[in-house]
Amino acid sequence: MYSHIKGTLVSKDPTAAVVDAGGVGYHLLISLSTFAALPEPGNQAKLLAHLHVKEDVLQLYGFATEKERGVFRVLISVSGIGPKLALTVLSHLAPADLERAVATQDMTMLTAISGIGKKTAERLLIELKGRIAEAVVEGLPSLKGAAGAADPAADALMALGLNAAEAKNAVDKARAKLGAGAPLEQVVRESLKNK
Repeated sequence: MYSHIKGTLVSKDPTAAVVDAGGVGYHLLISLSTFAALPEPGNQAKLLAHLHVKEDVLQLYGFATEKERGVFRVLISVSGIGPKLALTVLSHLAPADLERAVATQDMTMLTAISGIGKKTAERLLIELKGRIAEAVVEGLPSLKGAAGAADPAADALMALGLNAAEAKNAVDKARAKLGAGAPLEQVVRESLKNK
């Protein structure tokens, strides 16, 4: 229903922001990383939105990046993970860090988050395997044809936190396996397995 909300930032705190768009104040729940990305109140702001409907409650959630919104949507699709817990996860782990934790099956990283016990962490690791990588990859602007990028696949991996040498090595292995004509998204996904 809502793709984004753009207008004057009225207020912000580490859990919520209010954006005045066309005379309507939209209250959006946010993560700490989105809070850090917002300008000071009184300035123009744009938040990507997700409207969550539960019984008779409508709640807007706001995100600074498409990656974060994509991962949020994947998280809330997991049984037992509601939007508030998904925001808590995103406040503790950047999408790339969560993807790394799932790829390496790092339960310790997940159980360190308030509200996530051993059983929930196990469920997340099982249900998110492969899905978080897709959400992160889909949200990377470099995958949508960044002009002038020397190697968009390596750029995408560096945006996920790898250094240049690690990214180049992983992409080279992926291209050797997949062939030179493989689609960019497939190269990045295969590269994530090689990191």
